[in-house]
Amino acid sequence: MGQPVSEKNRTQWSLPLEEFIVYSPELSNYAEQLLISKCLTGQGYEWPVPWRDSAFLWPEGFNKIGYRLFDEPLAKRFGYHFAPPRDANEADAWAAFADFANSYTPDDDFTGKFEECSDEARSEKTVRDVDAQNYVMGLAMQASDVAVQDASVQEAVARWRECLTPKVDFAVSDTPWKQMPPQAVAERFGLYGESRTMAASGDEIAVAVADAQCRESSGVSETRYNLEWDQQKKLMDQNRDQLDRIRAEAGAHKKDLLAIIAENAPAAPMG
Repeated sequence: MGQPVSEKNRTQWSLPLEEFIVYSPELSNYAEQLLISKCLTGQGYEWPVPWRDSAFLWPEGFNKIGYRLFDEPLAKRFGYHFAPPRDANEADAWAAFADFANSYTPDDDFTGKFEECSDEARSEKTVRDVDAQNYVMGLAMQASDVAVQDASVQEAVARWRECLTPKVDFAVSDTPWKQMPPQAVAERFGLYGESRTMAASGDEIAVAVADAQCRESSGVSETRYNLEWDQQKKLMDQNRDQLDRIRAEAGAHKKDLLAIIAENAPAAPMG
């Protein structure tokens, strides 16, 4: 995170404001949990926070700042499903910790002690860049809103719908980036609900591939990306001084968080 974006890369949906998104809520939360653990264990309680890779790499199908990607190669592999986590053992360890945290009530004093430890951990040590992050994300949303409302994007959306409609057995969404696939179809594909599955079916992959191909042939992805890039660049130039301050402060805070993690994290698992 935080590396300047000098060239376009639509495959990774790289955009100019990325270089200012340095603050990581995941890193902040991990540092906070480690400080809570130190506080609670010092009072005789358990709070076994597992190891995490502080790089916090997103699964395939997301770019480095957590934007969901979608194209034909991804559709062929995952359909509309999320890719599995990078480290299955790490994911399992954190799922087990979440189960522990939700059920651990050793005595009547624990809730109060936990809240005290949480308040101490959730301070300037771990949380001080949220408003700045929201400012950057607000600019990014502004750029996106302008792009998707542009007439050229709307025309491409119409071409995408015309392309995809005869290839599927359901009413196509109004846009490719909202409710696609629609809720009832998403449940049928096992994306959520009682019939949730971990992997895509052949039917889902066929639909997702057709969707991805229509996004390319219609030009909707390329048109939106180029407009969004231009809008972000414009907003970046207009707000450069404030964005530079945000990046510098978030970078300094990230160093502090990494120091907390280095001092308090358990050893990485072998192998």
